Amino acid sequence: MDFEKHLEKYLNKHEISELITSLEKPSLHGALLNTNKISDDAFILLYPNVKKHPFVPHAFIYDKSEYNLGKSIYYELGCFYLQEPSAMMPSFLLNPNGNDIVLDMCAAPGGKTVQASLLMNGNGVIIANDIAKDRAMIILENIEKMGLRNIIISNNGFSLISSNYRDYFSKIVLDAPCSGSGMFRKTVEMKEDWSYNKVLKYAEIQKELILNAYTMLAPNGTMVYSTCSFSYEEDEEVVEYLLNNTDANEVRIEENLMYYISKEKRHGVHLFPNLFAGEGHYICLIKKPGKENNITNDTVKNEKISIDINDNHDTVRFGDTKFYLKERVKTKGLNIIRYGVKYSTIKGTDEIFEFHLSRAINNYQDCVDINDIELAKYLKGEALPIKTKKGMVLVCYKSIPVSFGKSDGFIIKNHYPKHLRNRF
Repeated sequence: MDFEKHLEKYLNKHEISELITSLEKPSLHGALLNTNKISDDAFILLYPNVKKHPFVPHAFIYDKSEYNLGKSIYYELGCFYLQEPSAMMPSFLLNPNGNDIVLDMCAAPGGKTVQASLLMNGNGVIIANDIAKDRAMIILENIEKMGLRNIIISNNGFSLISSNYRDYFSKIVLDAPCSGSGMFRKTVEMKEDWSYNKVLKYAEIQKELILNAYTMLAPNGTMVYSTCSFSYEEDEEVVEYLLNNTDANEVRIEENLMYYISKEKRHGVHLFPNLFAGEGHYICLIKKPGKENNITNDTVKNEKISIDINDNHDTVRFGDTKFYLKERVKTKGLNIIRYGVKYSTIKGTDEIFEFHLSRAINNYQDCVDINDIELAKYLKGEALPIKTKKGMVLVCYKSIPVSFGKSDGFIIKNHYPKHLRNRF
């Protein structure tokens, strides 16, 4: 069955024609701001022709031919995350807060985790998981760069350990692997690789994943199920499968002219490129009935947290390395790649502050602000001949942290991660 024909399951000929026509247009690009580092006004001052996202606060749509934000120094400094505009909607609609314990079940490359963490203002905890370790390492790079504080990164197949977390998470993000028709405009390979058999294969995987995720959802908890597929079999039918086999309830998403909702099966919404400024997504919210089991920390205020170098009682030590995580959650069975913020490494009597901490810290008294020329040298791994206090100093650019360095009083030894050097 070809792509257009299979859409007839829930779309009429006119709707199919409009969708197919929209797939021939250029893809759209988005940026989600890290408001710990940059404000909306400052971002617009840098890039005046961006447009505000129609729903998501602190998010913008831009033309890549005008602004190549992936090459911006502000992207390198973690001021924003590049994310396709419709992919910003699942976490936005789930709306986690600082009281939540969140599971992002198929998290790589990490956009929905990043957004959830920003919505939570660094409070609560997110377990960002991906079954593929190489993809989980991409999440690690992104959360380090942005200085996000409340994330545990794991590399697990939750089907093996879901019994450890039955009725546990107050919020779950399941952005399921799919046939990828919502990526046709981004990559020709996805379009050429599409087949109806691929749709059916992924639909079976998605049904298994959604049941697995639901067992881990806490009573009164909410889950968002999403795909970047236009296929009914991977979207409404997967939700229908969950509703028919569990006590799950759907949470209706408020109707909007930018959403498409199937007239026959009103489960979730589609973000079609002809209606919504993005590449395409399907989103449905699911609620588990019952009374909260009080695993969430209701005493946490949803406000920005602060890491204080002089008061690090929230750190834990594994071997010679310290990690910072404000809240404690169950980690039984998890293959952990990162436990909160990588805080420091102990070398003899010295404590060497880590790159992740430099990006996550709010205030540090020994801050050295450098200029454009010094920044270019520092990002290449060069030492900086700057007279300053001896010891660990935080190198900043326009008050935005770059990384820690170690000074002998006259020269700052470069501690910028080697794998990030020479990008500029």
